Amino acid sequence: MVIKTTTYQPGQNINDIQKKYKIENVIKLASNENPLGPSKKAVKAGLKIFKIINRYPDSKSINLKNVIKKFLSKSFITSNNIMVGNGSNEILEFIARRYLISGSEALFCKHSFLVYKIISQNANAKIVESKPISTSGDEYLSIDLKDLRSRVTSKTKVIFIANPSNPTGTILKFAVLSKFIDSIPKRIIIVIDEAYYEYSEFQGFKSLINLLDKHPNLVITRSFSKIHALAGLRIGYGLASKKITNNFNDFRQPFNINYVAQEMAAASLEDKVYIQKSLRKNQIGMNYLKLNFDKLGVSYLNSYTNFITINLGLSTKRVYSALLSKGIILRPLDNYGLPQYLRVTIGTDRENKFFINTLTSILRSLK
Repeated sequence: MVIKTTTYQPGQNINDIQKKYKIENVIKLASNENPLGPSKKAVKAGLKIFKIINRYPDSKSINLKNVIKKFLSKSFITSNNIMVGNGSNEILEFIARRYLISGSEALFCKHSFLVYKIISQNANAKIVESKPISTSGDEYLSIDLKDLRSRVTSKTKVIFIANPSNPTGTILKFAVLSKFIDSIPKRIIIVIDEAYYEYSEFQGFKSLINLLDKHPNLVITRSFSKIHALAGLRIGYGLASKKITNNFNDFRQPFNINYVAQEMAAASLEDKVYIQKSLRKNQIGMNYLKLNFDKLGVSYLNSYTNFITINLGLSTKRVYSALLSKGIILRPLDNYGLPQYLRVTIGTDRENKFFINTLTSILRSLK
């Protein structure tokens, strides 16, 4: 039996757009990458490791795990509670392959990160999607935990929750999410995807890391692709009980993380000055875009990440195509069931201004 699976579609390539439209100046605001580039300390660490690139990397990522443990500074988290993956996607895929079986159910909210659906389909599990909050206001399109809870059955094996959520940028408060997790049977694995947690934490929201101590079925995943600007290296980490991390070590390839990724991730995690600079620049960019969207009458979802999702209604496809022709790549959200929305990554000051000026011109031409 052939299983029809969803295909992930990454943001368009800069080189392809340059060739197609015969333009040199192209900016990519589609994949939620840190526009500042990686930490200088991380780059220095990466260059240093090239001297021994002929050697296999540390299969257990011991140094990086120690840096993560020190960074987290939690007495209940040891190296045995840390998984290092080839991107956090490797850890998500492990969860699906290990805990989902044919006929079991994977549960997540509609409009969630597309990878949850892909890996669940590949495990031949049944996809169960809850409804998002549909009432207008600050929580519009955020995860409706009551609806999510109502869909838990005896067949539910894994629940995926991104917090903050991608592609909406919305967030669930600690107390509400904590109460939800308390209500879930311990036999069900709960994955909290915190790929964007640094941005929400900067705005006063708490990570769920402190819940790991009392929930052996809880997995928290994090990424080095966003705030750390190491998307091209493919590296992320997960936090879980020793039982789950042992299962991951049985699943993963023996040298799943290359030396450069290990050393650059460790150096970046220790560069607190760089992280704070990136967060401040992101907030300035976010405020600038919101201010100008308000002036243009463009509606948007409240975001606690490094992107903002805008609603252009029936004009969305035309605006997207027009922006592409001017050298601006955004992320259309048709695959997420949101055809009237575009996701915009916060760029540099120059990129943000170029985008707003171009968008203003396009919207005026459509009137």
